[in-house]
Amino acid sequence: MKNKKVWFVTGCSKGLGYALVNELLKQGYMVSATSRSTQALIDAFGNESEQFLPLMVNLADEESVKTALQKTVLKFGRVDVVVNNAGYTHLATIEEMSDKAVRDLFDINVFGTLNVIRNVLPIMRKQNRGHIFNVSSLGAYNVGPLSGPYCATKHAIKALSETLAMEVKQFGIHVTDVKPGFMRTEFFGASHKTDIAEQSPYQDLYNENMDFYNGQNGTQAGNPKKAAELYIKVAKMDNPPESLPMGTDCCNGIREIALNTARLMDEMQDTASYTDF
Repeated sequence: MKNKKVWFVTGCSKGLGYALVNELLKQGYMVSATSRSTQALIDAFGNESEQFLPLMVNLADEESVKTALQKTVLKFGRVDVVVNNAGYTHLATIEEMSDKAVRDLFDINVFGTLNVIRNVLPIMRKQNRGHIFNVSSLGAYNVGPLSGPYCATKHAIKALSETLAMEVKQFGIHVTDVKPGFMRTEFFGASHKTDIAEQSPYQDLYNENMDFYNGQNGTQAGNPKKAAELYIKVAKMDNPPESLPMGTDCCNGIREIALNTARLMDEMQDTASYTDF
């Protein structure tokens, strides 16, 4: 076990985070797992052990994140792999989603990820190695009604990951942007929020799109256990990919969007050239 990598995973009490920590522990890895509740982690994986460290962390609080990473190093001696998995979706129209709701969403999905990155990089640079997985989404490319702020957070993670990969390569640190498609988790169950204002002018839009989202729950094509296995497989690679789609729906969706974008640029070439000197 001492030769196994040490993993630090956020958002582990359910969903993909749960599946990953469960698989890591089965395979004998040392894992620091975070959640808003230590008890939720103990209920899911058992008490702290030589192999497992459950940590209550407020990702929006940089000191909380820093303390969790310090505890990880104190217990295991290092941090080899970080998975910035924590996140949720809030479905609402842009007009009707409150300022607080949007800021709360960005606090976890974006600023929480940045808090982990800032505080783990000094550890990894000292080690001259490390691997950071940031979880964006098919939603980093694909958008739809009610998902604007959520997709904006995932666009941000994609851009941050691609930039970070260029910045830290010189230190022997890898960065992988993970893009899950629809995974069979609680994402469209208990892990999403929705605001529908009374007498909303968007009621028909809500009805149509919420039927779609609710219909996805429990029928998604993605297998969380296989996603966990893929994380571990990629973490073993000498030259891991900087972009990691998960699921054929993700690959197919991004390919279609990219082709449509290329066609649009062809159509707009003459118009765009108007602004050239």
